[in-house]
Formats: sequence, C-alpha cells, structure tokens
Amino acid sequence: MKKSSKPLIFFILFILAAYTGLILGYVGVKLECELLVKEKFDSQKILDAKKNRRVNLLAESQFLLSEERIVKIAQDDLGMIRRTEPEMILTISKDKVDKISNTLSEKYE
Repeated sequence: MKKSSKPLIFFILFILAAYTGLILGYVGVKLECELLVKEKFDSQKILDAKKNRRVNLLAESQFLLSEERIVKIAQDDLGMIRRTEPEMILTISKDKVDKISNTLSEKYE
C-alpha cells in the first residue's frame, strides 16, 4: 500500500495559511494601535491648545474688566470724576422701622 502525500500537503498548507493569517492579524492590530495612539496624541495637543486659549481669554477678560482700568479710562478719556460724597442722604426714625417690622411679623405669622 502506497501512502498518499495529499493529506500532508494540505496540512502543511493549512499551517502556513494559519501562520500567515496570525502574522497579518498581528501586524494589522499593531498598525491600528499605533494609529490610535497617534490620534490620541494629536487630540491631546488640540485639547491643551484649547485649554491654553481659554486661560488666555480668561486672563484678558479679567484685565479688561478690572476696576482700575475702567476708572482710568473714565477719568482720562471721558473726563469723568469720582463722586466723593453721596448724592442724597435718607434718614428714617428707629420707631418707624420697628413699627413696620412688627406689622410685617404679625402679617406673616
């Protein structure tokens, strides 16, 4: 009886195909991982740039809204002067305040 070498050839071809598939799969996964790491790095750089811009805008906003700057512009450019005394003074008696307070407390009790 003569043995056929066909099963051995099919077995060797199957092993080679499986090995090739594993290698190609590994290379594909590795390339995909490198691509994702690069994308993550680029996204991180963009996020850092946006955070930096936000901090710069916040600092600029605080500078523009500072009271010292606004008062200086109002005095120098617009010729305004700072009020030194109140425009009007209101006076009220303590008895009147107590009376209103008692009335309100009775109403809401």
